[in-house]
Amino acid sequence: MNKAALLEELEQLTAHERLELAYGLLDSVLHDAAAPPLSDTQREELRARLAHHQAHPDDPGVTLDDIRRKLLAR
Repeated sequence: MNKAALLEELEQLTAHERLELAYGLLDSVLHDAAAPPLSDTQREELRARLAHHQAHPDDPGVTLDDIRRKLLAR
C-alpha cells in the first residue's frame, strides 16, 4: 500500500481513532534507536525546565493524560 492509499484509509477513521494512532506513532518514535538527536535549542529548553522544576518542586505540572484529555475534549 502506498502513502496516498494509506492516508485515504486513515481519513476514514474517527478523530479519536486518529489521535490514538498518532500517540502510538509518537511513542514508537520515542522508542526508536534511530530517532534524531536533540537540537541544542531543545536541550537548552529541557535543561531550563529541569532547573525550574528543581527550584520549584511544588509547582503543579501537566501530565500526558492531562494533555490527552484536553485534546480529546476539542
